[in-house]
Amino acid sequence: MSPELEAILASYHAWKEGRESGATAEELFALYDARLQDALARWPNVSKERLHQIIQRRYRAWLRAQDKPTALPPKA
Repeated sequence: MSPELEAILASYHAWKEGRESGATAEELFALYDARLQDALARWPNVSKERLHQIIQRRYRAWLRAQDKPTALPPKA
């Protein structure tokens, strides 16, 4: 996964987790939106809504990957 996508997903996660906290949620959304805008500047043919949909789909897979423990190496 690209570092840029990882950063967008992390900011999306922070915003989703912090939505209940009022002013902090606004700041977190601003960070997420800024990262979306940066990505949109690189991909002008993609709409903001489409990019947000892509992020939402990738977010589910990202969460699953975050929850899985790393594999332990076999004992020698």
